[in-house]
Amino acid sequence: METTAILPDTTLTQSQIDAFHDLGYHIHGRLFSEQEVDALCVACERICQGHYENGVGPDCSYWSPGGDPLQLRKFDNCWKADRTIATAVLSPRLGHIAAQLISAPSIRMWHDQLLHKPALGGKVVVYHQDWAYWQAIDVCETVTCWIALDDVRADSGPMIFLQGSHKLGLVPAPNGFSGDDTFEPKLPPETHCPPVPVIIPAGYVSFHHGLTLHGSSVNTSPFKRRALVSHLMSGACRYRAGYGHSNLDFMVKYSEYPKPGQRFCGPQFPLIYPVR
Repeated sequence: METTAILPDTTLTQSQIDAFHDLGYHIHGRLFSEQEVDALCVACERICQGHYENGVGPDCSYWSPGGDPLQLRKFDNCWKADRTIATAVLSPRLGHIAAQLISAPSIRMWHDQLLHKPALGGKVVVYHQDWAYWQAIDVCETVTCWIALDDVRADSGPMIFLQGSHKLGLVPAPNGFSGDDTFEPKLPPETHCPPVPVIIPAGYVSFHHGLTLHGSSVNTSPFKRRALVSHLMSGACRYRAGYGHSNLDFMVKYSEYPKPGQRFCGPQFPLIYPVR
């Protein structure tokens, strides 16, 4: 796990922070070198093939070797299975930026995701808000960090933000998450939130607010579209009982975990910023 000092390029300007609050997203630029990206791609292929460096698998796997080669491959909490992935998704580089964007004194991991949208494959991911599925977190002091592992093209099914949509509050969730609902979001009448495709090179990272509507289309290109996603929350966030999430099923397997009303703690939710 990364223990180096915070890199100089993770300090944001006030104008960048203000733009995040206005737009609901922040495209930061390169945070991972070509060598780091190459190592992450190798690690992600290990995960997809069911080879786990740490001897344990991700918490949730939505694809297995021998499955449909055109299906979207999705895995949650790969940081438990692979040290290279853990170094990236638990990086204080991400934590430092997230802390500035949401004005948090500290940052914890909520969970990570490996997303592999194969060439000429994958399904539509309908517009949704991340925090809509995370109601066990008491307040929306969350930010999602999307690490591109391939150059994202206009035809490779890029993530698309609806600019300013975080200001709408919670909107009705889609009927299905992937491929089973219309791609168009359900917005209040007279709402104008222009779409912003996230076309970024490998190693670049985008950040978006937990209420920013986003989705993606099918990858029609001959290239893979792989990403590691680090879903982060303020260290001040508390566990709100009565809402389900797979994370909660795994947290109770440890001796330390939050009780209702307590701040998130324990091995399921590592502290990534500030560095201990």
